[in-house]
Amino acid sequence: MKNINKILLLITVVVFVATVFTQCASQQKATSSTDNASKGTPEYVLQKSGAQLWAESCIRCHNTASPATFSDTQWDVALKHMEIRAQLTKVEAEKILEFIQSAN
Repeated sequence: MKNINKILLLITVVVFVATVFTQCASQQKATSSTDNASKGTPEYVLQKSGAQLWAESCIRCHNTASPATFSDTQWDVALKHMEIRAQLTKVEAEKILEFIQSAN
């Protein structure tokens, strides 16, 4: 019985450590890609959330739709179109898409 408890404890520790390392690696990757995309982006854009940018940018021409209106794929296509049409920066479009998809 003691060996089973030790094995379960060891498995739990290994899973925990693997989870922490995976999260750290994905966070580092996300941070570095954001840093590369944000070069040349005005500071005020970097400080705003996707929700703020969505409300400010989309309401200029639209009654803002609920994020649940479209699927993640449909929002991705719409944002690619609107990035050009509304002259959104890459960072603005990415933040808005991330917000909409997280709220969907």
